[in-house]
Amino acid sequence: MVEKLKNVVENIARDFLENSLALRYDICTCNICKTDMLAYILSRVPAKYATTEQGIIHTVIEQAKVEHRAEIARAVIAAIDIISKNPRHKQHEDRKKTFQLLLDKIFEDRGLDFRHYREEILKRRVAMRMRTNNISSYADYLRFLIKNPAEYEELFAALCINVTEFFRDPEVWVTLRYLFEKLAKEKTKKNDLTIKIWSAGCSSGEEPYSIAIMLKEMAKTGLLNNFSTEIVGTDIDKAALKMAEISKYPKESLKNVNAQYLKEYFTPLSDGRHHLNKDIKDRVKFQYLDLINQESVENPDVVICRNVFIYFSRSLQEQLLTKFHKALKPGGYLIMGKAEIIFSEAKEIFKDIDINARIYQKKEV
Repeated sequence: MVEKLKNVVENIARDFLENSLALRYDICTCNICKTDMLAYILSRVPAKYATTEQGIIHTVIEQAKVEHRAEIARAVIAAIDIISKNPRHKQHEDRKKTFQLLLDKIFEDRGLDFRHYREEILKRRVAMRMRTNNISSYADYLRFLIKNPAEYEELFAALCINVTEFFRDPEVWVTLRYLFEKLAKEKTKKNDLTIKIWSAGCSSGEEPYSIAIMLKEMAKTGLLNNFSTEIVGTDIDKAALKMAEISKYPKESLKNVNAQYLKEYFTPLSDGRHHLNKDIKDRVKFQYLDLINQESVENPDVVICRNVFIYFSRSLQEQLLTKFHKALKPGGYLIMGKAEIIFSEAKEIFKDIDINARIYQKKEV
């Protein structure tokens, strides 16, 4: 019996394509479009044939994955982009328009404005809820929200995914301690014994509580004697703020907390979590705040807004930087996430203090 030859690249390309389209509700993924996408990919990647004998074809497929993975991935991206923009059939839904209607509906119903967030992030997270509810179009999901308002809470949980931990990016916290020591010395000279810190986008409280622990440790040196410190944590996610108030954390959130701090500032619970001690908990005030549509916390010396800007469009980032500049006291500091940068235009109002730690200082303009 003669074994048939099979192009194994087709198997690999089909798998790549299916995985890439799994959460793509913003484009047409009908069988016609999928067929055209696959044809485009195969026209760009050299064929690799093997017999259909099980052992042989499996070995060749694994080898081809190694040899052609990058090439196939590039072809898949190009195929999705080209075919989705020029499908060979009539479009039944203007997905871009319907997605904007969905964001409008969220704003009208719940007052949360995601319309200036980065679309690619929003679409992935909305897609997770659509897939969970077995919904295949934005129009259908919009109708589902109208009929099932309880879905809003699940949607907001997906849209406001919070990835945080105590003392996230430990090397940054070393620099932050130096910054706070410098700030305390400057304020002591001016006989201004107050420090106000705003943790914007504080999620479930790990960041502002880390600040509270750091300031408590600084106080042991006598540097903050007679100082009044105020730490305000704000977020748009009410569920996360509730978790912050409860202040019970799993071990994953505490991986950067050293043994001394863990013993001094936390109480272990029977379920494996740790409860933050009242002394630190009482040093932080939490409040709901929509960074886009509400006024800022007034007159902080320091604004810490880390890993929040990555969700916003450039125009919204510029708007927020202007808002932070206006809110900060003269000479106040802004700390951003390690993956975030200030655009050149914003350097007219902020100057670099430590580019590696993403620390900037307010300029007077």
